[in-house]
Amino acid sequence: MAKLTTQAGGVSLGRGIAAVAGLATVMVLSRLLSQEDYGTYRQVWLIFFVLAPVMELGLTQSASFFGAQMQRPDRKTYLAQNSLTLLLSGILTSAALFSFAAPISNLFGNPGLIVLLRAFALFPAFTLPFNMAENTLVAVGRAGSAGLVTAIAALLQTAVTLVAFFAGASLTQVFFYLTLWAFLRWIATTAAFIYIYRDLTIRWDWPQLRGQLGFALPMGAAMMVGLLGRQMDKLIVSSYFSTERFAVYSNGSYDIPLINIVTLSVTAVLVPAIVRARVAGDVAEVQRIWHGAARRVATLFYPVFAFLLVAARPFMIVLFSEDYAESAEPFRVFLFLFPIRIAFHSGLLRALGRTKQILVASAGSFAISLVAALLLVRLPGIGFLGPAIASVLGAYFAAIYAIVDASRVLGWRRREYFPWRKLATIMAVSLIAALPTLLAGWFLRAEAAATQLIVMAVVYGGVYLLLGETTGVARTREWWQVVNDVARQR
Repeated sequence: MAKLTTQAGGVSLGRGIAAVAGLATVMVLSRLLSQEDYGTYRQVWLIFFVLAPVMELGLTQSASFFGAQMQRPDRKTYLAQNSLTLLLSGILTSAALFSFAAPISNLFGNPGLIVLLRAFALFPAFTLPFNMAENTLVAVGRAGSAGLVTAIAALLQTAVTLVAFFAGASLTQVFFYLTLWAFLRWIATTAAFIYIYRDLTIRWDWPQLRGQLGFALPMGAAMMVGLLGRQMDKLIVSSYFSTERFAVYSNGSYDIPLINIVTLSVTAVLVPAIVRARVAGDVAEVQRIWHGAARRVATLFYPVFAFLLVAARPFMIVLFSEDYAESAEPFRVFLFLFPIRIAFHSGLLRALGRTKQILVASAGSFAISLVAALLLVRLPGIGFLGPAIASVLGAYFAAIYAIVDASRVLGWRRREYFPWRKLATIMAVSLIAALPTLLAGWFLRAEAAATQLIVMAVVYGGVYLLLGETTGVARTREWWQVVNDVARQR
């Protein structure tokens, strides 16, 4: 299991660099821009992140399933057909973004969005085909190349953004430069794939494409509903509150990079492995892979969850400045996603071919999140946090549904889905270590945020490792081995 899990090292490293680049961008812009301009900047990206995954039609994610089974002679045809489909879908997205810029601006109560959305309109057209690159490379056994592509693309995008701002560019100009950058990235990626498979010919296979779409579209619909569920809180905050308040909320709702870096990277490697084990009829191997990954990820996630729960305020201030201290409130709410994100549950359903069930889980999650958000946002004392609470509730529903369905298909009892007892002991040690850390933070409340955060991290790390060693729940050697396994490919 360790060997398989650590194959995600290349992807993890690439996504880690991408996450750091993205975090660096918002950290700088939080200090460089007014809250109104920063909120507007984040709203443009919010709209893109709502539209783009929907218009990928599930093809990007399906690469993990089809790519793992595809022989080399078929790859050029596969890439050509799917890339062209995504390009056409991206053009439709761009046209919609340009045409509906005014209504979107009215919805958010921000007239400044119109010109920005139109300057940014072509970005999706050139980005959707590029988004196939990572999953496709992983599926054909080139995880290191996938991580490299992801890292370089993210670093260059950050460079374009920050250099433009420091050079005095307006928001409109920055989004125009990002669109130009997306075009160049698409050209470079397309040329690279053509060169790699220059010895192959394209044999258009429409039945194959229809079969892929038949598999991918339910997953794409699930992505659409799931994405709306995950972004719905920000859409509601943008509609109910000012752009400045949205800026505060958006920083608080920022995903800790560790979640996506580790969970999605490990899943990118596990899904093809689970598919192969299922084809071989080895259910025991599926469980071994799944349990091993969950335990390793929990060993990293649970202590991070407990620490950030008590250190949220200084953490937000260090990242985004004192102006965003209030971002700690929604941030704490979203931290409760950590316990269920030790595994990408829909990834297991995808490996089992249960794409319709992914859609059902996403639809249920969206419905719960939407109804709860619209109710909670109106409640005195909760309003601002209501959409965040609703998002977490929806995510828990989707996870529970996936656990029930996957267990039934694999013939597992619910208790066999995860090594629950081991996970519970790791969580218990993590929470106990947070108590002296909370006390240390209280004594240092008058100190600078950076000082608070450093001291609290030292206290938490020391207590957690001591408890883990003495109880045997998370021995120091094992903890470092887990970090090493995730970080390296061997």
